[in-house]
Amino acid sequence: MFFIKSLGTHISEHKGHKEMSLANPMVEFLDPEYVYIPLVDQNTPCEAVVQVGEQVKVGQIIAHKKSRFPLPIHASISGEIVSIDKKMWHSSGKMVPTIQIKNDFKETKVDTIKEVDVSSITKEEIIEKAKENGIVGLGGSGFPAYVKYKVSDPIDVVIINAVECEPYITIDYKLLQDRFDEVLRGLKYIMKAVDAKRGVIAIKKDKKELIEKMNLSINNEPNISVFTVKDEYPAGWEKYIVQRVTNKNYRTLPSEAGAVVNNAGTAAALAAAIERNQPLVEKMVTITGEGVKTPCNVYVKVGTAINDILDKIGGYAPNLGDAYFIAGGPMTGKSIMFDSLVVHRALSSVIVMPKEVREVNPECMGCGKCSEVCPVFLSPIVIKETLENDSVNELRTLRPDLCMECGLCSYICPSRIELTDAVTKAKQKVMVK
Repeated sequence: MFFIKSLGTHISEHKGHKEMSLANPMVEFLDPEYVYIPLVDQNTPCEAVVQVGEQVKVGQIIAHKKSRFPLPIHASISGEIVSIDKKMWHSSGKMVPTIQIKNDFKETKVDTIKEVDVSSITKEEIIEKAKENGIVGLGGSGFPAYVKYKVSDPIDVVIINAVECEPYITIDYKLLQDRFDEVLRGLKYIMKAVDAKRGVIAIKKDKKELIEKMNLSINNEPNISVFTVKDEYPAGWEKYIVQRVTNKNYRTLPSEAGAVVNNAGTAAALAAAIERNQPLVEKMVTITGEGVKTPCNVYVKVGTAINDILDKIGGYAPNLGDAYFIAGGPMTGKSIMFDSLVVHRALSSVIVMPKEVREVNPECMGCGKCSEVCPVFLSPIVIKETLENDSVNELRTLRPDLCMECGLCSYICPSRIELTDAVTKAKQKVMVK
């Protein structure tokens, strides 16, 4: 095992473009005419349990993810099921079947969504509520939260990862700014679920006003603190955060270092699940980029189509022309062909960027910059060349399996070589048994 480099790559505020969505107030869009609930979750097919023509309520279970870690999927609006196989674009870069619901605009909720007395709630009940209400990691992973809480290792600390080091994305910052109490309550529920002695909120040290506000809010919380990291990418990577908070390393899971890590949005969603039996049917997404007329954070129903959200906030920028449509962050997200992408539980952002023609030199200049910036000490260009030579045994010695797919090698390369794609392919190749 090894420690990740403390030196990352600083992406300046101008290049980070976070000010674009923060310059405008958050928008609520909770009444779309249709929602499209994907029947795919973490690349796992889901089974619908409703029929076309059926009337459903907000929070009603409409599908099940049946896998090693099963999870229910809920209706985010009330209305009529009009299709259970309509194909829509997904952040995976594929078109997937969805359950299409036509909104009756009554917002009729299932009877179980109501205020709950949590004064004597147990750790087992917290874990079960997380499962019943479909709470997943909202930092992009979509991993079921209840699985993280069912740990066998002793847990010392729960870390709320609000570093948000990817350019453009500002959901966590906005959540901590506007809904810190919910995040804090969610953190306390997680601490109780895993018997953690302390809680930590990790954030970039340049967010000075927000840090001051949070410190005032937790002044009487001796077991909860704010932990700051440098303004560098990829400081929000889970292993990076855990190593710096705990001064420990781990092979597979943070629990090996006595830590459980959740995103700020996950903590807020868990608080709603515990206190109101509220399934994960609403969430915030950042809609931003130079191609958007009014970049902002939008609070939406899960299953809302991005083109409907864009219409709500003013559409595309004038004279946009050809553009990149990116699901997720620009460093690790997927380019999508059309704007009929839907908001699923784990989607964090959509970025619209005008296409720029960049000169590509397919030949490596030998500058070594890709190796210098790699957080896990890999040599991306050597891995790419070895992959092209189809030498699997030699590839294994170069350890592409350690790649975190942060995108820094491609970002820094002066020849614009697609190194991240090559290393990801090499990683997949050596991990095949």
